[in-house]
Amino acid sequence: MPVSNVKGIKIYYDDLGKGIPIIFIHPPAMGRKVFFYQTNLADHFRVIFPDLSGHGDTVGNPKEVSIFGYAAEIVTLMDQLNIDKAVLCGYSSGGLVAQEFALSFPERSIAVILAGGYPEVKSKAFQYEHLLGMYFVKHFPEFLAKIISDSHTKNKQLQKDIFSHMLKADRHTWYRFYEESLHYSCVDRLNQLKAPLYLMYGTRDLVNQHLRCYKKHINFQSAIVKKVSHQLPTKKWQIFNQLITGFIKTTI
Repeated sequence: MPVSNVKGIKIYYDDLGKGIPIIFIHPPAMGRKVFFYQTNLADHFRVIFPDLSGHGDTVGNPKEVSIFGYAAEIVTLMDQLNIDKAVLCGYSSGGLVAQEFALSFPERSIAVILAGGYPEVKSKAFQYEHLLGMYFVKHFPEFLAKIISDSHTKNKQLQKDIFSHMLKADRHTWYRFYEESLHYSCVDRLNQLKAPLYLMYGTRDLVNQHLRCYKKHINFQSAIVKKVSHQLPTKKWQIFNQLITGFIKTTI
């Protein structure tokens, strides 16, 4: 079992393939299981899937949950894996960690890829979604885990794997990750981002409204995937993987 010791926390991760390293960053509770289909990218790249502290098979919880804290956690993991620079791929609010990483540690960043990413919660509907998530974490975590796992795939085994993995998350950490995501903003720093940025959204995803915010502050490449909402890594994984491969091979 590959484990990295980060300030007394044993970070579990999967490390597959060779070549340009891509580190995949999950949203609250989901852990590395949400990137099940991205293991196929190991044919072309070195792909690394950590369970952030307080999540999944990682042993130990952060003293304070913050977006910057998770970015710093990834730096320590990279140091222990002797990785100088990496591509950061964040899914949903995991994209906040990817952006913070690239802004705080530009010398360690090759590129940033965001699937359903945003620089801050802009709309009332999206704010409500975060608040609803926080409510269910406190009162009905199993129900929330079931809704999220079932919405990500029709693969029954993967549904079970994501569900059981989510229930391993520390409830306080899960709640605080949602809360930090709700209040985080890097909008005023987007123009400082040096790494190439690639944004991917589904046509049915309300988060794609954040494209307008990015356009005001930074140049980027983007892709809009038809007939899907937020769950690009699982529901449209073939296209998602192809887009990642194409972006890295033509940009880096």
